[in-house]
Amino acid sequence: MAVAADTAYPKAVVDEFKRLAEECNICYQCGTCTSSCPSGRELYRGPRRLVRLILSGEIEAVLKSDDLWRCTECGTCTEVCRMDIDVASLLSRLRKLEHEYGGTIRCPERTAADVAAARLRKQPRIDNLRFGVAMMVEGHFPKDKVGAAESGMKIVKQMLPLGGKRAAGEAVPAARGTTTLPFYAGCALPQDHELHALVHEVAAGFGVRLDEAADAGCCGHPSRGTVDSLFSSAERVYTACPACDASLDETGVEAVPLWNALTERAARASGMVLRASTGSFVPYVGCLADRDAALAALGVAAQQAGVTMEVDYPTLHNGCCGALGGMYRGATKASTRLLEFAVEKHAPVVTTCVLCRDNLRSAARELKLDVPIRFWPEYFRAVEYAPEERTDD
Repeated sequence: MAVAADTAYPKAVVDEFKRLAEECNICYQCGTCTSSCPSGRELYRGPRRLVRLILSGEIEAVLKSDDLWRCTECGTCTEVCRMDIDVASLLSRLRKLEHEYGGTIRCPERTAADVAAARLRKQPRIDNLRFGVAMMVEGHFPKDKVGAAESGMKIVKQMLPLGGKRAAGEAVPAARGTTTLPFYAGCALPQDHELHALVHEVAAGFGVRLDEAADAGCCGHPSRGTVDSLFSSAERVYTACPACDASLDETGVEAVPLWNALTERAARASGMVLRASTGSFVPYVGCLADRDAALAALGVAAQQAGVTMEVDYPTLHNGCCGALGGMYRGATKASTRLLEFAVEKHAPVVTTCVLCRDNLRSAARELKLDVPIRFWPEYFRAVEYAPEERTDD
């Protein structure tokens, strides 16, 4: 099936569509890519239908599809393709074409990618306050206005001379037998000073000092490939964000979730036990995490803490929360179902990602669902115990 010449588009676009069609002409439309996509419930066309449109020569229909920008670049579509088509790469190239020759899509995800790229060309990290202002200038307003106002006020307060800013790790007592780990904080965490300090404090409770590179730039993920990662390291680094894990891994930096390291340390250390805030929780690992590994790691933490991890069908726990455009699109079908499941189980949601936490909290307010959403260090921590007190019960 060849792409017919379309005089509405330059020859460069037609030629690229021909190359795309050649690469995916072995697709037999099984739909595994779309059914496996963490954003699948939100898609009108999805990877399968986009490939079909490519093969049919429907250039305009492809370049006008919002679904191009609802891709979070997790790579799941490529991993599951039975014909070994690099679907994620196809979508990335289509986004580039849409950006250069489309120009008609006004979805929050596309605007968020543009705003993030513009920010990262000027500064090492995305500033949440300026990002929000830029989104509103472009006509995208938060669905959760109360949450957005609270976040904005918190950021402004932190910018004031007496805003209570505490340097990372400051006034956190060093634990006996402290191990130092190189820590990559990313963009979001350092902008919430209280949460940033809490991460260092919780790590110290496990006997871990986080050696944080003060000049580490953004991992580059929100810029959708138009701005390179601003961080590099020859050593293994520990992160607090699944997007950072994925992006750094692509640049050749070995990244490990900090929470996995803390859980493993609690399992090995004597005189230490992992404790949780409640007797059960619903896990959410985000769409950019290694789904199976991330859920398994939370399961290990739950087992060590002696609490129940409430799991429905596995893909529910990594369905996209909306990512960078989540606050502007509102509750997704995936986050809605996850929160409803948490209500059924009378349990909080625990996530390993700050952005996911904030998006899920916004969704809960929008849906008027009373569900606590906790970031990993807000839910788990290490507690000392006398070895003779520990039993197998």
